[in-house]
Amino acid sequence: MERRQLLKYTAYITGAAVGAPLMATLISGCKADTMTDAVDQLSFFSKDEFTLLKKLIDTIIPKTDSPSATDVGVHNIIDQMVGKVYTSEQQSSYRKGFETLSAHINGGADTLEFLKLLEQDQASSMKDAKEAYLNIKQQAVAYYLSTEEIGTNYLNYLPIPGNYESCISLEEAGGKAWAI
Repeated sequence: MERRQLLKYTAYITGAAVGAPLMATLISGCKADTMTDAVDQLSFFSKDEFTLLKKLIDTIIPKTDSPSATDVGVHNIIDQMVGKVYTSEQQSSYRKGFETLSAHINGGADTLEFLKLLEQDQASSMKDAKEAYLNIKQQAVAYYLSTEEIGTNYLNYLPIPGNYESCISLEEAGGKAWAI
């Protein structure tokens, strides 16, 4: 056997020994990322609360010529963020606000009309519900604009930015606002 062949076989065997556990981990650990609801794996919301959250964020960002908030998985992001990132004190405060908002929405027939009235309402009786709604609205918009689908297909996106141009028109930027 030639020296060159011996080195080649040694490299194959070493690569296989190192790569086999890595490949097994990759094959078993990686699954296609879909935007389906992971209702059995909710981090914060109950199934009923999660259904209400989806209704709320789709009212805030409905499907038009671009996908709705639930189409890009904003409801899943909110559940994961609140359930896994928020402290227990923040979660408690969030739950209290969400329950207050939920109680007001479940009493009303038209969610969109109620949310419009809630945004304009200055009464202290609806203060907690309004605060919870504005918090959810802020999260929905921020997470929506941060998704890959929206950032790459509906906003201008440069993974590696070029030269900084401070004063250009929207038309010069391709007619769309820039992704974050």
